Amino acid sequence: MNLPVAIGLSVLAATCFAFAAVYQHQAVGRQTSTGDRSMSLGTFGRLLRQPRWLFGFGLSGLGALLHLSALSGASVAVVQPLAILAVPFAVLIGMRRSGTRPGVGVMLGVLASMAGVATFVALAAHNTASQLPTPSHIIGVGVVVALLIAVLVMLAHRGPAWLHSLCWAAAGAAAYGLAAAYMKAIFVQHAEGMPLTSPTIWAPAIVLVATYPAAAYMFQHAFLSGAPEVVVGAMTVIDPMLAVLLGGFLLGEGKSLTPLVASGMVLCGVVAIIGVVVLSRHHPDAERNRTDELNDPDERTSPGEDPAGERHLST
Repeated sequence: MNLPVAIGLSVLAATCFAFAAVYQHQAVGRQTSTGDRSMSLGTFGRLLRQPRWLFGFGLSGLGALLHLSALSGASVAVVQPLAILAVPFAVLIGMRRSGTRPGVGVMLGVLASMAGVATFVALAAHNTASQLPTPSHIIGVGVVVALLIAVLVMLAHRGPAWLHSLCWAAAGAAAYGLAAAYMKAIFVQHAEGMPLTSPTIWAPAIVLVATYPAAAYMFQHAFLSGAPEVVVGAMTVIDPMLAVLLGGFLLGEGKSLTPLVASGMVLCGVVAIIGVVVLSRHHPDAERNRTDELNDPDERTSPGEDPAGERHLST
């Protein structure tokens, strides 16, 4: 697989993730009562019988397959950042569905995130290469990410209300980042002739298989307590940034970078993140929530809900 095909698959995967977030958020909102901030197994079971949720889940699965396919033809540093395109896609999809026109702030956020990612990928595409991972590195990144997920889940349960959705989404994104790094490690080892019976291949594969359903469950919690933009934003910022870090440690990606190129990649990453923040802040749902809080500070509403207790399903 050549590099342009891998990039194209990554963009298609981002599109699938954006539509999946919209459909899953709507399905979760319809299956839960106002004020719910945790998802029981019964609620999750009802979601499994909802066509809208199943369609969104299917799109998410298709996005994951496209994403993993892209990893077979390009480095983690190229493929993962393209996932951030799901954020502007999700916002534009939501505005299309609600019939609203994007404001200046939203468009600036979309342009900044897309420009930052595009330049980051252009720099990474010709300056990163993957090396064989060592067993100690494979184990080390798994332990570190597992501890990170445990801390985020604890904060999602016990932290302030405004952190619930963000922490659940961040935990799921961390799981996706680990899965991407492990999948690339498997591809690299297999390409170098490592047998599939090697522990450094089948052990990461087992973790990878378990990671996706666990991450999906975490994201349903995030959809329950926040808007799709929060979930998609956390996923598409934390996932690629963590995956690039893991790729650098696990696979030696980035060792050939010059200081100038590395600085340019960091700057592009910052621009992309700023674009996501601007986009989220100026999205109509965010502005509506700020207005509601100013008008009635005692009635704090969570992202995705209005004061009457109905969830905004604009995306």
